[in-house]
Amino acid sequence: MSLPTRGRRIAAGLVCTLTAATLLAACTWTRGTPPSDARPSASASPSAPSGGSSASATSSGSPTGDASGGTSGGAAGPGCPAGGGPIPAASMTATIADVDGDGRPDTEFYTQTPPFEYGIHTASGATIALPDRLAGPNAHSGWTSVRENAVVTVVDDGRTAKLHAFLDCSFVTTTDANGTPYTFALNGFGDYCTGVECTNENGGALLAGVLAARQPDGSYTITGTVIALLDRGRVAQNGATFPIGSGLAQNDPQVRLAMRSTCGSTPIVHTDGR
Repeated sequence: MSLPTRGRRIAAGLVCTLTAATLLAACTWTRGTPPSDARPSASASPSAPSGGSSASATSSGSPTGDASGGTSGGAAGPGCPAGGGPIPAASMTATIADVDGDGRPDTEFYTQTPPFEYGIHTASGATIALPDRLAGPNAHSGWTSVRENAVVTVVDDGRTAKLHAFLDCSFVTTTDANGTPYTFALNGFGDYCTGVECTNENGGALLAGVLAARQPDGSYTITGTVIALLDRGRVAQNGATFPIGSGLAQNDPQVRLAMRSTCGSTPIVHTDGR
């Protein structure tokens, strides 16, 4: 498979790399010194609880998720069965692409009071919550996107990001081949990766992990690693690496993006805390 290029930078969950040839199974969090002002900004504003939205999906070019959380190009299904109650009051919400296969855009949300939860409210009336067990003291954020072979959710606390699959109308923690939860270090809080992004290059909707490495001259070199999603997202493994940029200043937009958890135009919802 040919490697993705950086011509169209649509966020991805890049895998953490030691070098362009040596891959880690997952990005293990190790405390480091994060660059200043590397925290991603919100992509949506808080709103009152809502049901399914009739607005257009954000990622219209992505494959459509089926009711089991896979991807399908076939006819729309019934979606997830209604239940779970309304979106919790005062949650931040945003409209996302269809993730349950009924052909209608869905809604993601993040609660604003502990214990925090990220969740999805489908247009069919189902509310599915993912407990946030991350310990970071700043804002926690999350997003969901239809990727190649899986619907993925990434939740982070500004220093660690955890990967999940949305399938069978529930959240499943993605692991590596050994059963260890697949995580990423963000914002310079790890040695082997610094961010998560998505890319639609190579004709697919791929997830990738990113490493923005500081060089002896103070510039940054950024590399990415494609993350292969197996068994509808239950398992992730590192794939091919590809260059993103070199000779970049710390305040270069590419470096700042490589420190975050983002997925292109996919909205990000978050808690208010900082």
